[in-house]
Amino acid sequence: MGKKPQRFSWPEAKKRCRLNQNDIEMAKALGFGPDSLIRNIPDPKQKWKQPVKFWVRDLYEERFGFVLGEKPVVAKPVKPLTPEEEAEEARRFEEEMYWEDYRDRNSDSGVVKVQGNAPVEPAKSEADDEPYFIEDVGDRDVPF
Repeated sequence: MGKKPQRFSWPEAKKRCRLNQNDIEMAKALGFGPDSLIRNIPDPKQKWKQPVKFWVRDLYEERFGFVLGEKPVVAKPVKPLTPEEEAEEARRFEEEMYWEDYRDRNSDSGVVKVQGNAPVEPAKSEADDEPYFIEDVGDRDVPF
């Protein structure tokens, strides 16, 4: 017994499965023929099933570790900072944290957001009625 004759040709599979030449090369490397690709075209009821193009790419990447035609992502090396740049970066970070804390402490909204974005009024206590002042704070107390 020999192989079954193929009912479909590669150009027809390319058209019906919306493949490009790289996809066909990957399918051939995986051992698929045009018949098997056309049989695996998902039906509209099969929402869970990937289109043939993405299915072939995923299988090829799983087996060979890369996809034909895609350029590998190369991470650029990070240039080390000079001591002056490191000091400036630390100063900026510290200033950012200071202002973030300042805005949190001095917000006038009185509304606290909780999970689910539902506004909730904060619980009032007797100490909330008294004004809040910081005495003896000067320019030298700010870290920058």
